[in-house]
Amino acid sequence: MAKSMHALQLVKYGLPKDAFHYNEHAPIPSIKSKNQVLVRIKAAGVNPVETKAASGNMKMVLFAMKLPIVIGADFSGVIEQVGDAVKDFQIGDEVFGSLHMPFFLSGTFAQYTVVDTTKASIAKKPEHLTFEQAASAGIAVCTAYQGIVNNGKTFKTPNISRKILVVGASGGVGSYGIQISKAINKDNTVVGICSGSNAEFVKSLGADRIIDYKDKAAYESFITKEKNSFDIVFDCVGGEEYYTQLDPLLKKDGVYSTAVGPIEHAGSNYVGITQVISVVFKLGCKKLFACHPYYFIHDLPYSEFRDKIAPLFESKAIHGTVLDESNIVPLKDGALAFERLATHRTVGKIVFKID
Repeated sequence: MAKSMHALQLVKYGLPKDAFHYNEHAPIPSIKSKNQVLVRIKAAGVNPVETKAASGNMKMVLFAMKLPIVIGADFSGVIEQVGDAVKDFQIGDEVFGSLHMPFFLSGTFAQYTVVDTTKASIAKKPEHLTFEQAASAGIAVCTAYQGIVNNGKTFKTPNISRKILVVGASGGVGSYGIQISKAINKDNTVVGICSGSNAEFVKSLGADRIIDYKDKAAYESFITKEKNSFDIVFDCVGGEEYYTQLDPLLKKDGVYSTAVGPIEHAGSNYVGITQVISVVFKLGCKKLFACHPYYFIHDLPYSEFRDKIAPLFESKAIHGTVLDESNIVPLKDGALAFERLATHRTVGKIVFKID
C-alpha cells in the first residue's frame, strides 16, 4: 500500500480558494481500534456544513478543530483493512455511509479514511448504485430520515397515509426528504417547495405537487388554501419567515421538523455568542409556546443507517441525488464545489470523484 495519499485539506479559514489546499503527500490514517476499517474512498459527498465550517463562521462552535485537517463525512469506497473485531465487513467490500464527528477525525475528502463500524453509518453498497450516487447519501439522507420518520413519528403508524410538505425540496436534504416521504408509504401526498426551474427534478423524485416560491401569487394562494391540511412540514431552509407562514398549514396534531432551525441557512454568516443565545432562546420559546411540536435536527440516526436506511437504497425505494456529471467534481478542484454550495442554489448533491 502507498505511504501517502491525495487529500483536500482545510488549512485556514476563509473563502474556499484560500481555505483549501490539495495535498498529494498527506499521511494515510491507520486503524487504531479493533472495530475500525480502512476504506479506500472512491467518492465523497459535499455538505453545506463543511462550507460553513471552512469559512470560519462556526469557529466558536468548532473551537476544538485543529488545522490543517481533512474534513468531510460522506463516503463510498472499498475496504482495504479490517480490525480484529469487525464481523460484518471484510476486505474488498464496497461500502458507503457517513462518519460521526467528521470535524475532529480524519475526514473523507481524501483517498483513505478510517471508519469505526460501531459508531459511524456504514453499510455495504448496493451493486446497482454507482460510487458517486452512493456518496450522495450520508448526512443528507440521515437528516431527511430523522426529520420525517423519527420526528414525524411516521414509524409508529406507517400504513396511515399522510400529507407532507418539504421546503427546499431540490437541495441535498430536501431531495431525499421527497423520496423518503414516498418510500415509507406510496399513498402519502408529498408537496415540494422549490424554484420552478427545479420542478421537474423534484417531480421525478416522487413529489405530487410543486409550489414555486418565486411565484408570489401562487405561493400566497397555497398558504391561504392549505391551512390545517399537512401532517408534517419538513423545512430544509430554516428561518422565522417560513416557520411563520407554514406552521398554520399543519393539522392540530401536525409536526414542524427543521434541518436548519430558526436562522435561515444557519452558519452562512458568523455564529457568535449572540447568535447562539438567540437560537437557544427561540428554540426554547417554540418548545414551550408553539402550536405544534417543533423539532430542530441536531443529532442524526447513525445507528439506523445500516438496518433501516441502506435497505431503502437496496430495494430501489430511494436513489442517489447526483443530478448529472456537472455535480461530480474532481477532488483537486474541491474549492469550486464549495463555491457552488455557498450560493444555496445547488440541485441535488455535489460529490467529489476520488481517483
